[in-house]
Amino acid sequence: MATIQLDPDNVHGHIRWLKWVERDQIIGRIIRNFSGRCEIAPEGPHWSPMKSFAGSSFDSPEKALAEVQLYFRGR
Repeated sequence: MATIQLDPDNVHGHIRWLKWVERDQIIGRIIRNFSGRCEIAPEGPHWSPMKSFAGSSFDSPEKALAEVQLYFRGR
């Protein structure tokens, strides 16, 4: 099972990083837009599964993380 965690960006407060713990790789970033909604952007070599989140927005980084964790469950 893939463990995905949410890490803060130390410079930009509106960005959070999605990290695949077992592979120690960043797979995406969560960006809070001007309206306060959060969007997921793919990052790195594992962007392909993350592209399924394109166009989706979430109320919070934690809700976006929950959706990504659900997607990666069992992988």
